[in-house]
Amino acid sequence: MKSVFAFWLSACVGLCAQEFPQATDLPGQPFFIKQTWQIGGEGNWDQTVLDAAAKRLFIAHGRVVQVVDVSTGALDGEVQGLGNAHGIALDEGGQLGYVTDGPANQVRVFDRATFKVVASIPTSPGPRAIVLEPQSGLLFAVSATPLETARAAQDKSRAPQPSALRSAITVIDAQSRQPLGILLLPGKLGFAVADNRGRVYVDIVDQNRIARLDAQQALAAIHDAQAAPGQAGVTPMLDWSAQPRPAGGGVRFFRLAPECHDPAGLAVDSAHERLFAACGNMTMLVLNGDTGEHIASLPIGPGAEMIGYDPDRSLIATANGGAQGTLTLIRQDVADTYAVIENLPTRQRARTLAIDPATGEIYLVTENVGVKIDPKGGIGSLQPAPVQGTFQVLVIGN
Repeated sequence: MKSVFAFWLSACVGLCAQEFPQATDLPGQPFFIKQTWQIGGEGNWDQTVLDAAAKRLFIAHGRVVQVVDVSTGALDGEVQGLGNAHGIALDEGGQLGYVTDGPANQVRVFDRATFKVVASIPTSPGPRAIVLEPQSGLLFAVSATPLETARAAQDKSRAPQPSALRSAITVIDAQSRQPLGILLLPGKLGFAVADNRGRVYVDIVDQNRIARLDAQQALAAIHDAQAAPGQAGVTPMLDWSAQPRPAGGGVRFFRLAPECHDPAGLAVDSAHERLFAACGNMTMLVLNGDTGEHIASLPIGPGAEMIGYDPDRSLIATANGGAQGTLTLIRQDVADTYAVIENLPTRQRARTLAIDPATGEIYLVTENVGVKIDPKGGIGSLQPAPVQGTFQVLVIGN
């Protein structure tokens, strides 16, 4: 009885305290939560990716990747045997998927028909984001833990200086499933996205910057390093974290501040070379993907971790998992005009998303949050706690 009362109390207090951002221009048919699919499972979750052709939603959830049939809402199966699933990438042929397994320092390759792991590829410590760049056929596995932080965890006497932090990106040949080289960039890296034009964009979270990598130039630099004397059979490491930058122009850095702090999710409008960044200060920033010029900034909700772009409908969506949860929908018009058209209340911690380009439906994932009571304390000891078995997919549409 106490747990039921505590759950009701937490929900009531949260809803009453929540203040949703106001939309500037509501669409003729507002978005709403059309369905909720209960799929269960345990642990924290990370990236959500849709295979539009197969109608399957892949969700990195704890030690597995859950696969949901979006035509029925049923759980099709799971990719199992992972330490902790983070980022997911899918090949264009519809055969393989790639998931970063952080604790194992591996990229797991799985068969999308059987959900079986068919190969494991070693990476730098703590891989999280992953991108498959289609023109080059390269995988970019981004480590979220800076090298100096990882070393300090093993040697307590080596406290890293924030200005000296470097993070690694493992460059992998998707066909041979072999790591080709490691790129070192400054700071702590976050989410990454490809623009289908040979470029990969990566958040540098602690420096309020975005790194733009040219896949072909990075590959050429790796080949040059492999050809150096004494490097036969060695995975080369290219340090692009300090001046001078590589002569081939393989990396550029775009500054986001003052409009954007703590960048999280990224999305790309390849047709117009526009980059969308969801920022920790409740702002979405639009940049020119070629020059880094700031085009526009718009208000979004708190706690956005992923952002999606629907080119057919010219809509941008940010999953804001902070507070009680919102979904901000932004319309893109000609001549770089953007407007918030709706802020839809969703659910607490619904911070990741995927968009179905065929239907325009948006999929969020979250779980119910209740409270736990310390038997030795009073009402002040109430703490938020997930409700086991309530992991769910929210289907958003209009």
